[in-house]
Parts: sequence; C-alpha cells; structure tokens
Amino acid sequence: MVFSRKPEPVPAEAPAPQLRRMDRGNGVEKQHLHTIASASTPTQSVIGNDLSIEGQTITIRCKGSLKVLGNIQADLHSRELEVGKEAIIQGAIAAETVDVYGRVNGAIMGAHVVLHAGAEVEGDIHSHLLSIEQGAAFDGRSRRVRDPSEIAPQLERPDAHGYASAQPQPARPSGPPAVPSYTQNMGG
Repeated sequence: MVFSRKPEPVPAEAPAPQLRRMDRGNGVEKQHLHTIASASTPTQSVIGNDLSIEGQTITIRCKGSLKVLGNIQADLHSRELEVGKEAIIQGAIAAETVDVYGRVNGAIMGAHVVLHAGAEVEGDIHSHLLSIEQGAAFDGRSRRVRDPSEIAPQLERPDAHGYASAQPQPARPSGPPAVPSYTQNMGG
C-alpha cells in the first residue's frame, strides 16, 4: 500500500528555500545549509577589477547596490554605489549613497556622499550630506542640496522624451540636465 501526502500550503512569508550539500570526508557526514537570498533581500552587483567598460555614451544603471572595482568610463546611476580602492571611474555618478575609496573623475550626485581615506575625486559634488575623511583628496566644488530628490539617480532607462519609463512624467524643466554627462563635459 502506497501512501501519498498532500503538500501543505506554504505561507507567503515563508523562509527562503535552502540548498543542502553533503560532504563525506574521514568517514563523517557533514551537512551544510546555504540559504538562497529572497527577492526582498537587497543584492549587490559587482564590476570586478579585471573588467574595463569604455565608451562614448554609456550609462550604467543598477536598481540596487553596485560595487565597482574596475575601470569604468561611463555615467553610473545606482541606489547605492561603492567605488573600490583600485577602481577608476571617469564619468558622472548619481546614487542615493556613494562611498568612494578609489578614484573618480566626474561629478558626484548623492544624498549621502563619503570620501574615505585614500579616495581621489576630481569633479563637483552635489549632496545633501558630505563627509571627507582625513587622507582623501578632493579637487572641485561642493554644493549642498536641500532636497535630495533634485539629485536622485535615474534607475530606469528614459523613454524617447527623456523621462524614466516607470516614473510619473513631471513638467520638463528648462536648462541643463540634473546629472551632467561625462561625454557632454568632454565635448564629445
């Protein structure tokens, strides 16, 4: 006689499924559990130190956290951005939180910007909160922004009219864009 059991319904807030791996060494079985990150857990994207991204009109967009360890010649938009010690970024940066340990040549727009010891920044910084640690080098102008929404990153690709597709379309202000493009600054 074969018995079959109906699977119990899983509640919506159930913990993420787990992967199991069995190691057999020295005659002892060890069980390792690895939890899979759920969709609500923030993820971090990494641009490694062996990667170089170069181009005239490239914009990199990350809806979560981005860590740059390589050489980037592009504009960056991210919710959180970390520029690693060996990283070199040539382009404008827009993120809610920006932590710079490496080198940036271009404007930085962020609600909270931190230049850590060893950081080298050449360009203007527009921020709500700016911290510069001893040992960081900054050559440019700093402007305090009272409303962080003025310098918010564009996490969605703009449509043909220049608006982000998932965002409501406000009246288009006249004048230069809120985040200067690296390619515009270099005349190319």
